[in-house]
Amino acid sequence: PVIAYIQIVNSGSDPVSIVDQLQPKNDYINLYVKKENNEEILFVPFVIADSNLHTLILDPGKSITENIKIFYGGNGWTFASPGKYQIRSVYKGIIENLPEKIDSNVIEINVLPPKNEQEKEQVNLIMGREQGKFLLFESGDHLINGISSLQNLANKFPESQLANYANYALGKNFAIDFKDFQKGRIRKAEPQKSITHLNKIKDKEIGSYFKKETFLTLSDVFKKSNNISAAKKILDEFIQTSSNDPKLSNSIIKAKSILDEIK
Repeated sequence: PVIAYIQIVNSGSDPVSIVDQLQPKNDYINLYVKKENNEEILFVPFVIADSNLHTLILDPGKSITENIKIFYGGNGWTFASPGKYQIRSVYKGIIENLPEKIDSNVIEINVLPPKNEQEKEQVNLIMGREQGKFLLFESGDHLINGISSLQNLANKFPESQLANYANYALGKNFAIDFKDFQKGRIRKAEPQKSITHLNKIKDKEIGSYFKKETFLTLSDVFKKSNNISAAKKILDEFIQTSSNDPKLSNSIIKAKSILDEIK
């Protein structure tokens, strides 16, 4: 599951009024993906938002950031086959001149093919449409086949990188209540299941976005379970292990704020 880390920086000397809605669903950020010699394709988000314009004044030297899930969208899996992909973004949210577009740098990722039959099986277990939706929204009890495949992946290949993402999504799902409209019932959060899945990956290399969500979700589940000491411990661990990651600077501030509230 690929995450794009977007940062808008005011490198000028004057404050600038900008749109701070940086998810593609709001259409002020567009992402483009090009595979090797193929045509560049616009990343189409799974949902389109119809929302009021929200702006802020970005002072000189200041920035805003956003994490964008680009692995799955309206056209299904974005990186559906091995190869080298180039990704860039276009921002069009400067209030003084909304038609103006600002291009980002271009980054390249290399999607490797499975090395053996075991890795092929892991790919097959994660690459379905229901699995993509479940990983994207981090919940969805109605996605029965997708959940079953992800659970199978986590159980059969517990040490694999793909199992880490399966455990992450399952842990996030169990952390919240879910209204199943198909069955007409609410499935209450299952804290212990959430903790079990997330504890398996909190020390793994899963990327900045998944790391901060794992630790902050664990702290929230512990807090709601009245295990305050565990909530404090997980927040302290997150702060100590993540302070050198610039992508997590805002999350570190949030973790410290939560820690102050529950002391």
